[in-house]
Amino acid sequence: MTSAVFGQMDAFAIAAYIAGRREDSSWNSHDVRIATPDGDPVRGYGGHLIEPHCALSSAGDSDVVLIPPIFNDIEQTLAQERGLVAWLTSFPANSTLLASTCTGAFLLAEAGVLDGRRVTTNPAFSALFEQRYPAVRLALDERLVDDHMVICAGATTAYLNLAIHVIDRLAGHDLAVSTAKALSIDRHPESQRPYFMFIAPRDHGDEKILQLQNWIEVHHQKPIGLEEMTDAAAMSVRNLNRRFLSATGLSPQQYLRRVRIETAKRLLEGRAIAVDRVAEQVGYRDTRAFIRAFGAVAGLSPGEYRRRFRALPNISSP
Repeated sequence: MTSAVFGQMDAFAIAAYIAGRREDSSWNSHDVRIATPDGDPVRGYGGHLIEPHCALSSAGDSDVVLIPPIFNDIEQTLAQERGLVAWLTSFPANSTLLASTCTGAFLLAEAGVLDGRRVTTNPAFSALFEQRYPAVRLALDERLVDDHMVICAGATTAYLNLAIHVIDRLAGHDLAVSTAKALSIDRHPESQRPYFMFIAPRDHGDEKILQLQNWIEVHHQKPIGLEEMTDAAAMSVRNLNRRFLSATGLSPQQYLRRVRIETAKRLLEGRAIAVDRVAEQVGYRDTRAFIRAFGAVAGLSPGEYRRRFRALPNISSP
């Protein structure tokens, strides 16, 4: 992700500029470098060229290493980047501050750096992460997790939150706050749960469960209980629960709730519909129950979610 590389470089340059204007020496000793495996330019996601300062072999003296997000097939990238993984493994424990943004956490995990630690990453890839690294404890609600000498930031633009946090660790709170203000970002990032997108798993190979997923998505606005779902699937309750959980990672009731709340998000982002009407349109007859369910999934009330993500009104040209 090219913007993560240059965005963090810009954040550190702004910190250096502010420190220089204040005659503050707290940032003077920091030399920020981009390193690639062999020191040659690489193309980031979108085809943009990234010119490095050095090769990994010349960056072994680093006090801090920041890993940007992977914007490619993750498992294919991990297989291709064995050299980078080996380089990360070469740092003695607790000698270097290692940090990642988003799916960059996969590279730290592949190097064994995250074993036994609390970390965060992009929630869209949490199932793959948990499958590959069962010794790592995911805290997906958190946008940034600092575990002493390992820091993980959440999805995509959390790279700026990570940059500000690193500035705080290296040069102090005052410079971090000033840099955050210059970048117009919050010093203490909120939960990343409001940004979760529910993408239903469909490549599990269980055709009957896939049919029930489709049925739920068509009928979710109606009153649906477990009995209706077992009838639609022509399965016993026990068999349905077992197969649905195995295929999707969710119970049928959890899946229904996620479908309803994701539909409610789209409605709240669009037209100015009253919350009780939104609740009704996604299958909730009790508005209070809808608000509780929405908050549990999205981390915000429906009204707060609307204020954050609503469409801007059309502005007519003069």
